[in-house]
Amino acid sequence: MRTKFWVVLSSFALCFSFFCGWTAARGNLSTPNTIIHHVTLKWKADATDADKEKAMTTLKEIVADTPGVKNMWSRSIKIQPKEYSQTFVIEFESEAALKGYAENPKKKEWDDFYYKIRETSYNCVTGN
Repeated sequence: MRTKFWVVLSSFALCFSFFCGWTAARGNLSTPNTIIHHVTLKWKADATDADKEKAMTTLKEIVADTPGVKNMWSRSIKIQPKEYSQTFVIEFESEAALKGYAENPKKKEWDDFYYKIRETSYNCVTGN
């Protein structure tokens, strides 16, 4: 009987500790003042792997040279709808940085190449 009491008490203490930790972590949820540009795209059927690689490599170079870019993600883990095959996300410090990226002459050259090999894309820009 005593053993059962300690098992129940220990289980309660463990669950309580977990709940307190989870609650504290949720209280630290942040809402940063950055701008997120998210793209989900579908390549054209005749786009070669070399073309796709060139597009992503060149984009990374442009992003690296753009003032106000904080981060870029390009490893697609899960994509919906399933017909789409690539994603990338760029985090900007501000809307001005996003505008600077969009107006970058190298980005405009990249667009010419990119639009020839991508069939369609969904683009979202989100901020706080």
